Amino acid sequence: NLFRSAHHAFSSLATLVLLETVLNRETAMLASLAFAAFAWTLEITRRRFPAWNAVLMRYLGVIAHRHETTSVNSATWMGTGLAIIAPFFALPTLALALVTLGLGDPAAGFVGRRFGRHKLVNGRSVEGTLAYMVVSFLAGWAVLAFWHPGLGALAITAALVAAVVGGITELFCRNIDDNFAVPVMVSVAVGLVLQGGASWAMR
Repeated sequence: NLFRSAHHAFSSLATLVLLETVLNRETAMLASLAFAAFAWTLEITRRRFPAWNAVLMRYLGVIAHRHETTSVNSATWMGTGLAIIAPFFALPTLALALVTLGLGDPAAGFVGRRFGRHKLVNGRSVEGTLAYMVVSFLAGWAVLAFWHPGLGALAITAALVAAVVGGITELFCRNIDDNFAVPVMVSVAVGLVLQGGASWAMR
């Protein structure tokens, strides 16, 4: 679990740095579509060829859940979510989606497994959900302050909305993978906040 969580955080943060320092909106869209296409190609081929699936699981099993041997990998769902939101949302929104998913989820898992005493739903706990929201908010605010200082005070609101929406989405995700649902729901919520803030500033 710790290794998987570390990989989850590292891959999200690496994508964030790439997004903020190398890519623009257009290239981010192309990169996310390319990754999603690659991931789904692996999903299809490993079901057609069991030996290929065995090879993949031999090397990726350390960061995969057991059920992902026969079901869609969480990285595929994450890539699909990013491919969906990349064409429609600005970089600050995509950044918050990545931070919320990449840091909030591991924080919730770590705290919830060790200190989760008050259970909520779907095996989640109050402690884990609070950890998700607090870490997501602080990290999201820091990212916006560093890379998007022009947002000003609106960055606090956007980071808070991302943290709360991400935490609630992760809490109630059951039939839909949270690696897909969280970035999509966070992007929609933050996109509305930033759009509303921009409209208000122009009045």
